[in-house]
Amino acid sequence: MEKIIILGMGGHAKSVADTIERQSLYEIYGFVVNEKLADIEQYHYPVVGSDGDLQKLFMNGIKHVAMGIGFLGKSRLRERLYLQLREIGYSFPIICDPSAIVSRCTSIGEGTFIGKGAIVNVSAQIGKMCILNAGAIIEHDCHVGDFSHVSVGTVLCGEVKIGKESFIGANATVIQGRRIGDSCIVGAGATVRKDIVESRTFIYE
Repeated sequence: MEKIIILGMGGHAKSVADTIERQSLYEIYGFVVNEKLADIEQYHYPVVGSDGDLQKLFMNGIKHVAMGIGFLGKSRLRERLYLQLREIGYSFPIICDPSAIVSRCTSIGEGTFIGKGAIVNVSAQIGKMCILNAGAIIEHDCHVGDFSHVSVGTVLCGEVKIGKESFIGANATVIQGRRIGDSCIVGAGATVRKDIVESRTFIYE
């Protein structure tokens, strides 16, 4: 079984680790953290290095990496690290919990995380490095852009389109056919009934 490292060591990283264990496709080698966090408490697996060790880890035979850094306030960091690691040569496998229901007629980009009990229905297109958290429902013909995050319990009704680096909060609902632009934030529990076409729009209703 090939080894994989996880970037970060917060709550999302632990969820990623748990899903990797449940997938049984990779052996977790350990966590890679920011140098300032190098002394934090271990969680099942060791801290095997900091950001400065990524090249060395790759040269030592670790070819796969999972993004364990959550979205809020860190979307640009996630993208920067992705580009850095792709340049080194790392691969970003899809991390999908066995309890998720994912149609065979979907497109899922590299590095995307699909959490426990999530549903991705037929003809959905999910970009790279997305987070579809536990219990999220992505209905038929939806499109979720690269680096976006669909939170716990969120419902995207059919034919919804979400732009790049957008965040849809917990238990939000986006009505069928609506469009949400790049870098937008939809607050927890909100219902989106109209298109959000301007980037960096914040919706909390």
